[in-house]
Amino acid sequence: MTVGTDLEIIQPAQGEIAGADAKRMPSLRTSADTDLDLLAVWIKSHADGSVHTRRAYERIGRRFVEALSHAGSDIRSATIDHVQAAIEVMRAKQDGSPASSATINMTIAAVKAFLGFAHQVGYTRFNAAPLIKLRKAPRTLAQRILTEFDTQSILRAAKPGREELLCEVGYYGALRVSEIASLTWSQVIPRETGEVQLALVGKGDKPRHVLLPAETAKKLLAMRGDASASDRVFPITDRRINYILKAIVKRAKGNPSTSPHWLRHAHASHAIDNGAPITLVSQTLGHADLKTTSVYAHARPNESSSRFLKR
Repeated sequence: MTVGTDLEIIQPAQGEIAGADAKRMPSLRTSADTDLDLLAVWIKSHADGSVHTRRAYERIGRRFVEALSHAGSDIRSATIDHVQAAIEVMRAKQDGSPASSATINMTIAAVKAFLGFAHQVGYTRFNAAPLIKLRKAPRTLAQRILTEFDTQSILRAAKPGREELLCEVGYYGALRVSEIASLTWSQVIPRETGEVQLALVGKGDKPRHVLLPAETAKKLLAMRGDASASDRVFPITDRRINYILKAIVKRAKGNPSTSPHWLRHAHASHAIDNGAPITLVSQTLGHADLKTTSVYAHARPNESSSRFLKR
């Protein structure tokens, strides 16, 4: 047995009554001895989830364990006061600047899931997760949608070659930054129309296919050279992609808050504005629910009852 990374299956005693521990899993026990061992078990339990999710959970989990330690506790002995103190620290980024409402909510949701898992597998006696409440984050999508003019300004400001293609693939393909960074040449499929088809694997390992325009496709295929099918199209990290886009936006004199995900938002909004069926946009973005896609229509409405009021 590898200590700290295995879950042992233990059959519950005959006639066992769950009682106050009804939410626990009496057939599961973990051999984790430390909080970091437990974190490794928790990450391992998400083996079928996306790489992006596991990476985020590990980052948040490690920071939570560290913040708890600074508060003078660990997960086993933590009180709700310790947990709240740790979360308060995590409301700011590592550099001390305040995190966005969405980031804070994602962080707290991950901490709640981690604490709930600790209780379920018998690592802790009590579960503090239900006592931690999420604040409803205000929707700021409208402020994060670029106009078509601003988007084209960014595309023009990009240097010819890999930098230009980075922006075009992100915008025309509506890719998440993690999808851009992990894209390999085996996922780039030429079509007889001159376009290329991208065979993507998104959140939750959900597959989807999107088309890139012929002009972008031609430049993309010309860039491949002798790269093998397993080579990445853009062999750089998510962070580096964000840094490159920030530099491009600065040259375009655009909004300095622009991130690669804004290009994805722009794709959805512009496509809907130009008459694309919302079902097609939802399919391209890889949304599981049309409600998720519909927020783009609500964020930038083309009609409003205010137009019917007298001036």
